[in-house]
Amino acid sequence: MTTQDWSVLVELDATNVSDDTHDEVLTTLSTHAANTTTAGNGNFAAILSVTAAGPIEAAQAAVDLILSAAPAELGDRRVVGLEVVTEAEQERRNAQTEG
Repeated sequence: MTTQDWSVLVELDATNVSDDTHDEVLTTLSTHAANTTTAGNGNFAAILSVTAAGPIEAAQAAVDLILSAAPAELGDRRVVGLEVVTEAEQERRNAQTEG
């Protein structure tokens, strides 16, 4: 099966997450071009790149990566949001917001 690169946003039900936790997740997931952010509702979120056969596999891989990278502060948090797009679509969106 052919694989492709996907951009996946994973949002956890964690608010008031420390800068140290953001840094730790970024360091752990550096090979996945990860970026962390705070969602509009205050939740911790991360966007990362994964290679997978399809969107479902990409979503599962990203969730597994985020949860395994989560330090104690994020512990047993639930995933409350998930968005999966191809890297090409993410690049198109980024270009649209820059222009």
